Amino acid sequence: MQQSQGLEVRMEQSPQDSSTATLGVSDIGETTVPVVSEAALAGYLQRTGRRVVFHRGRPWEQLRPGFFRPVNALARFSAAEATRPTLGCWGFQACVRADERRANASVPVHLISDLDGFREEVLPGSRRYKLRKARRLSQLVRLSTPELLQQQGYGVLRSSHSRTGYGRLPTEVEFQAGLDHFGDPASGIVLVGLVEGKLGGYVTGYAVDGTAYLRDLVVSTDALDTEMSTGLTYEFIFACRRSPQISEMLHGLHVREDEGLSRYKEWLGIPVSRVPARVEMLPGAAALTRRLSPHKYYRLTGRT
Repeated sequence: MQQSQGLEVRMEQSPQDSSTATLGVSDIGETTVPVVSEAALAGYLQRTGRRVVFHRGRPWEQLRPGFFRPVNALARFSAAEATRPTLGCWGFQACVRADERRANASVPVHLISDLDGFREEVLPGSRRYKLRKARRLSQLVRLSTPELLQQQGYGVLRSSHSRTGYGRLPTEVEFQAGLDHFGDPASGIVLVGLVEGKLGGYVTGYAVDGTAYLRDLVVSTDALDTEMSTGLTYEFIFACRRSPQISEMLHGLHVREDEGLSRYKEWLGIPVSRVPARVEMLPGAAALTRRLSPHKYYRLTGRT
């Protein structure tokens, strides 16, 4: 396969020493994404300290105090299932089946709904060029043990955060604690990019039922010119394609305020889709969110 060929070329050009070989990396070319059930994902979230409640047989995760979403964020619920999951809930969001009349909103996401058609050989020339460049300038592999992230991961995350300012930067203690469940099928897989044996970036993702989620894509500033970001994204997509149970892949919500990021995902071939949803919030909470955080309100409801 072409992925394996790229790995072999990289290793010939820049052989890795024995210390790198002991850090638990393996060939990316046959990687698949483990698929777990909603119940298994709910158990994993509980083990990592998240609050999960069950409502009409489906698990919901508390995203912030009093606000809930199904643990499988894109699961299409029936009208009976898409209701307030607990009495102490001031708001919830749940995707619903396309024919459900209870849909009153939409979730704007970057979504590949036809993984079978997302083949490397049919990518436009500009994308294939950047993928080849990523494979030539970096070694893209799957991580099978956490040691590499434990040793070098936080530095890469800190470099990425200082450049993008996206989200909250965890402390190093929090980062290390997040690796405690490495290898749990519900936590998914980690693909990494190495430059001269040093960690340059990583992508994490998981799958529940038929949906895969690209969770984090982190690349250090000094590795940007390798096109590692494009390479890791596509390698995760290809891993999803090799997983027969997966039919769609989500690459995050539409961050409309970051036009550059949105254009980049569109360029990758991951367009914005609007999934029908049911959203309920207390009237005062909805108005306050819309006024103080219009972009968050948009991602909750699909309404501008």
